[in-house]
Amino acid sequence: MIIAQGHNLEKQFGANTLFSKVNFSIDSNARIGLVGPNGVGKTTLLKIMMGEEEPTHGQFTVNKGIDVGYIAQENALNEDKSIWDEMLSVFNPLIKAGKKMQQMQEDIADHPEDKKLLKQYDQMQFNFEQQGGYTYQSDIKSILNGFNFPEKTWSKKIASLSGGEKTRLAFVKLLLRKPALLLLDEPTNYLDLDTLDWLENFLKGYSGAILFVSHDQYFLDHLASQIFELQFGKLTAFKGNYSQYVAERELRNRQQEEAYEKQQEKIKKDQEFIQKNLVRATTTKRAQSRRKQLEKIDRIKPPKHKNKVRIQFKSERPSGKEVLILNNLIIGYPNKTMVKDISFQINKGDRVAVIGPNGIGKSTLLKTIMKQLTPKGGSIKYGASLDIGYYDQELQRLDPSKTVLDTIWDRHKTMPERNVRSILASFLFTAKDIDKTVGQLSGGQKARLTLTVLSLEHNNFLLMDEPTNHLDIEAKEVLEKALQKFDGTILFVSHDRYFINQLANKVVSINHQRAKIYNGDYSYYLDEKAKQAAATQKDADTQDTQPVKKVNKQKLSYQEQKQHESQKRKLKRKVDQVEKQIEQLEQKQKEIQKQMANPEIATNFNKLGPLQEKLSTVKKQIDSANDDWGQAIDELDKFE
Repeated sequence: MIIAQGHNLEKQFGANTLFSKVNFSIDSNARIGLVGPNGVGKTTLLKIMMGEEEPTHGQFTVNKGIDVGYIAQENALNEDKSIWDEMLSVFNPLIKAGKKMQQMQEDIADHPEDKKLLKQYDQMQFNFEQQGGYTYQSDIKSILNGFNFPEKTWSKKIASLSGGEKTRLAFVKLLLRKPALLLLDEPTNYLDLDTLDWLENFLKGYSGAILFVSHDQYFLDHLASQIFELQFGKLTAFKGNYSQYVAERELRNRQQEEAYEKQQEKIKKDQEFIQKNLVRATTTKRAQSRRKQLEKIDRIKPPKHKNKVRIQFKSERPSGKEVLILNNLIIGYPNKTMVKDISFQINKGDRVAVIGPNGIGKSTLLKTIMKQLTPKGGSIKYGASLDIGYYDQELQRLDPSKTVLDTIWDRHKTMPERNVRSILASFLFTAKDIDKTVGQLSGGQKARLTLTVLSLEHNNFLLMDEPTNHLDIEAKEVLEKALQKFDGTILFVSHDRYFINQLANKVVSINHQRAKIYNGDYSYYLDEKAKQAAATQKDADTQDTQPVKKVNKQKLSYQEQKQHESQKRKLKRKVDQVEKQIEQLEQKQKEIQKQMANPEIATNFNKLGPLQEKLSTVKKQIDSANDDWGQAIDELDKFE
């Protein structure tokens, strides 16, 4: 069912038209990825859909009763509240309904003969259950944990959180709201890999429609079933995920290129014929006729979708076979140890991805290898004939006071200006851009300038810290291809799963102050993690049939600890659910007993008999629930 539509949308800023004649529809279960280069108007289109901006022409319509959620709306968190209380506020209507139900239960106990009241209560209880009245607390806990807000943080005041934490918390609040149409602008920004995987799985099961802007091709591949491409002022819809969209786009480009070249060849022949025959009396009419046909022809335009960024990395000399050997390396700062026991080897030609949660020490590892930080223990052995290039995610290698042109020229003084301008043009710097200072550039422009600098150094070992940050999808695709063709070795930090899959032949996972190497790409890493989790679960299932000792958390690996905590949370949820069930059954028991105590019923066997049967059934259910509760408590004690 279609729940929203865009009709001939157009947006102008002064004399510039951002986009026009944009038409689309959104189904109730849609999963739409909105893609396009930076600056084409993707966020503007989202704001029009939210009603935050008005289109110059056209309109966006939403079906009656459809709630539209947008992350920018949810940034107004009450900073005086705790995390838990603020998330709980989403469910204020349900909490009020729960209190009203409790009052009605008391009224029913006082007036058990009131059938109208009983009917109202039944309807209210049904609505309460359908709206998640018995599960909203577990929903809050699940999503907070998924976004890396562990239980110990739930009592913290929102005012004490960092900017990034507040952004993540706003996202949690939006997801708890469960709008029928969810609009997301770069939802994967600033999330670590574990949170990204969790979010992806959560959104796959989301009950409403989702339209999202993202530069994360892996996220687009795994969530989107439709792609909206906004480019050159037009919106084009493609079926399938991102990879299917790219294949379809390239096929269309090839077909258009072939048709364009074929038509150009025909035009050239027709023009030659006209020039030769127009002046001849015998053929002038044919030439004039051909010229009229040529003037009327619907000319095919060359395809616009061509990667304009041309990046090339090439080493000046080969390195030795062994590039880097880390042995029991300990990294960190004078007053803080980040990671212990880092041991792995990088050989010539390797593409090694370093992954792990934010703040775990990935950048610290690269800075230590670059000798910007001193190791706290262990050793680093550098291979022979190494020329190391470094891409800093903070883009601090650039002087903000220098112009773009001088940034390159000062490093390569003998290079002709024409060549410098040509290289900068290949990285999408216009004639106006190259006279700007670095301080005037956008994040994406600084990233491209840093890559320009790096490409001209001709190193054979590249250390790259989040090289895809600030780049749009097309620029990332070009960077991927350039690094795939690079004849040297790469060690890179990234949270871009698609980029890792395209490039890495090894993955180093840093977690819980430990580093582990996997000999494969990101998909291989996920498979190995899943196998480890399955083996851990199998061991846990085996132990369930035997006496279980208290678990020593210090001896658990990170993956085992994660599994351990997951099982513990499940048991806590089970205990909470069974306790609620027991409370409801005991309340039901009291109500039946109160009815049975009514003198009119107590002396009437026909009325008393059915109530006695109900009471027996409820008692059995209470006994069974108490057994379940006791078993769950016993199992939970094993995890303490």
